[in-house]
Amino acid sequence: TLEETWRLTEEEKAQLKFAIIFSVFIIFMILAALYESIIQAFYIILAVPLALIGVFVAFVIADYSFDSSAYIGVILLGGIVVNNAILLVDHINLKRKQGLPLLEAVLKGSRERVRPIFLTTGTTVLGMFPLLLIQAEIGKRKIWASLALSTVGGLTSSTILILIVVPIFYLYGDRMRSWMQRKAEELKSARARL
Repeated sequence: TLEETWRLTEEEKAQLKFAIIFSVFIIFMILAALYESIIQAFYIILAVPLALIGVFVAFVIADYSFDSSAYIGVILLGGIVVNNAILLVDHINLKRKQGLPLLEAVLKGSRERVRPIFLTTGTTVLGMFPLLLIQAEIGKRKIWASLALSTVGGLTSSTILILIVVPIFYLYGDRMRSWMQRKAEELKSARARL
């Protein structure tokens, strides 16, 4: 039957979990290289666990089984959800380069990116809805609906949560980095005096 075809063996589950972890690692390494900062890559990669919250909630609410296409949806999410975080962090960086103080840059940069982030997410989520509706009508929700549901759930939660979580991490992370730099300089000057 169709349900038995889409059941995963333990080996397939292990392969898919490895693919998810490896894809997140690759994304993180690319971001760290592009931004030349591990901390900023971390702010952006936060979008992935925030998306997983939405995937979990969506599957619980819809009462769908988590099959192989749902795993594929999670792998795809890794590449999709970081886009909104990149938009946000990049714009905050731009505001900092324009000379705004940290708090003002975070607030203004986040506020100015709310509309573009919601627009890009809205188009993707609405584009996936037919997959959810058609599969539910036909009654073969196991194949494409799981992929669509993981994408819709993950994108929705990450979009809402990154607008709160990423600016907070950016603000406190940057303050902590500045504090650590000051302490390192104080220590260096204290050693030079000795």
